[in-house]
Amino acid sequence: MEFIRRHKKFWAVAAIATTVIMILFTFFGGAEEEEVGMYGKVESKRVYLSFNMEFPIKEMFVQEGDFVHKGDVLGTLSMEEMSAQVAAEKKLISSYEAELKDNNVDSDEKKLAYSRLNGLRADMLLKEKFLRQARIVAPVDGTVSQRLQNPGDMAVAMKPVYYLEMPNSKWVRAFASEAYAKRITKGMPVTIVAEIMPETTVEGRVYYVSTVAEALPEDIAKLSGVQSGYEVRVAVKDKENVLKTGSTVEVVIK
Repeated sequence: MEFIRRHKKFWAVAAIATTVIMILFTFFGGAEEEEVGMYGKVESKRVYLSFNMEFPIKEMFVQEGDFVHKGDVLGTLSMEEMSAQVAAEKKLISSYEAELKDNNVDSDEKKLAYSRLNGLRADMLLKEKFLRQARIVAPVDGTVSQRLQNPGDMAVAMKPVYYLEMPNSKWVRAFASEAYAKRITKGMPVTIVAEIMPETTVEGRVYYVSTVAEALPEDIAKLSGVQSGYEVRVAVKDKENVLKTGSTVEVVIK
């Protein structure tokens, strides 16, 4: 105690210095925040295309790997019978229209012609609508990644016929461990590092985090060293086309 009283100025200064050092360490000199690393695969956004009716497929104009433009017709249904019916109805409509204009036709016959004319027009318009829907038209530019049916197959409403990959619309499906998943939230910025080009990175942002763990794909499990994880989906900005669909990447979140 005597020693402490004799050197109390020293101890006071030491206490103040220690406090200052701790404050500086906390705000400026602490350990760097640990990076969260996840492995995943690059995927392209894709749409599926289908017919809206159940008829035999007549023609399929593109193959897997073909690039198509918005508005291109990719396939048609075999609807010759309906086309023939529309052609016949058009002739009948012209006949009834002429009958209505003919002054030699009495009023009762004109009433009957007018009634039949309205029914034919309604039926023809409906069939023409079906004929217009008997095509698959590309809604966007893209590459055909899958062709699931061929000419002669029976089309079923809403059953996929083509899958179309949209260019420069990639995303990453990664998997995080339970500990890391709890720290990840929607909107978090991330950096994507491609395995084949580790010196080049792409920026992205988390838009989905699963709340249920699932078994990891075999190659991702080997890289991460765990067998299960939580799916994390990341939107990416890849104007330079650095990331290749199907390639393995690391997603880093600080």
